[in-house]
Amino acid sequence: MSGGNGVNGFFEKEGKYYVIKDDSHSYEESSREFVEKLEIYNPIMGIYQHKVTGENVFPFNYGPSTGGMVETVDFKIYTYGERILSVDILPEFKKRKIQVSGSKFDEAILKIERFNGFHSFSYSTLMVREIEAKLGINVDAEVIKARITLLETERIISHIFKTARLCESASQNVAAHWLFSLREELMRTVATLTGHRYMFGVNRVGGLRRTFDYRKVIESVNSINMQYQKILDGLFVSRIFIDRIENTCIVGEEFCRGPTLRATGIPYDYRMMDPYYGKLNFEVVTEDGKDSLARFLVFSSEVSQSVNILNQFSNSDSFEISELGSVENGSGGIETPSGDARIVLEIHKDSISAIHIRTPSMLNMEAFARGISGNVKTDIPFAFESFGIWICEMGDVV
Repeated sequence: MSGGNGVNGFFEKEGKYYVIKDDSHSYEESSREFVEKLEIYNPIMGIYQHKVTGENVFPFNYGPSTGGMVETVDFKIYTYGERILSVDILPEFKKRKIQVSGSKFDEAILKIERFNGFHSFSYSTLMVREIEAKLGINVDAEVIKARITLLETERIISHIFKTARLCESASQNVAAHWLFSLREELMRTVATLTGHRYMFGVNRVGGLRRTFDYRKVIESVNSINMQYQKILDGLFVSRIFIDRIENTCIVGEEFCRGPTLRATGIPYDYRMMDPYYGKLNFEVVTEDGKDSLARFLVFSSEVSQSVNILNQFSNSDSFEISELGSVENGSGGIETPSGDARIVLEIHKDSISAIHIRTPSMLNMEAFARGISGNVKTDIPFAFESFGIWICEMGDVV
């Protein structure tokens, strides 16, 4: 899961190297030699190179600008015909460098929201919680409820989008259009209540900039989930759809995060350690197929679990959370829709003095690169969409 040695991330500061530990809110000083030997070293550095050579082997570029992809990325496929032997992945066309250090808190939140707009609330919550922890600020239960509402709503929106993209790739056009419509309906509800369809400008250190009736969001979520389940019922019996994703891009647990990891049978979900979720009950969905079908089954089932989470406190006045407290040496985390992200922050007064982020897409991209070997070129869209990878969140935040 971590790439060995109980480490799931690392960063460099002033010539010294530090590693972020698994299942922990701490980081430890290490050495360059140790870090460079980690299996996750290349993925976190943005290097996904698996070139092979041999008789009649030639490179074939799929991208960087090509149909069927939401973001710009270049796949250099090594093949001797139709079968993929290996692939180099070049994400540089979309990667960005975002200067956050030196920014006041409000400006830093604005920037991190736009790091990956599709998961903006996850990343803004990740940042504000770490700042709050370092300042010893404990927000009240109503703020927690509102943040969980938007976190889980963002997860539902993201998973519906992935389902739609899979359907689109498999020419299930009626289902795809219906799913895109459901996503749009839920995003409009969010926009009406919070002021922005991507939830920009809602979070702030110590609370929220905008108050909203989270029960209205939950009402919309329940309505949309009923329709989503009907679509799933149709997809589960569609041999055309299932045949396209079953046994496609089989991966191991190495490098994976989020639904991709849970589709290998590993019940790792950062929400189980997240103090925001307190004593809320939900199931960590797992499958053991390790293929695109298993990943689809995991993230589609997680929609129901998100609805279950929200319904637990929507009509309750009592809500228990763990004590957040303050941390001296933090590497906060959050379960984004694509998997857990980790952040290391240093602050000075009301500004960010240093920041390091490890995103799930950095690691999931390596899992995809390895898993696609042995498949054919036309499998790439089905496989890639099942991972929930976002090139935009693979950029540098400094």
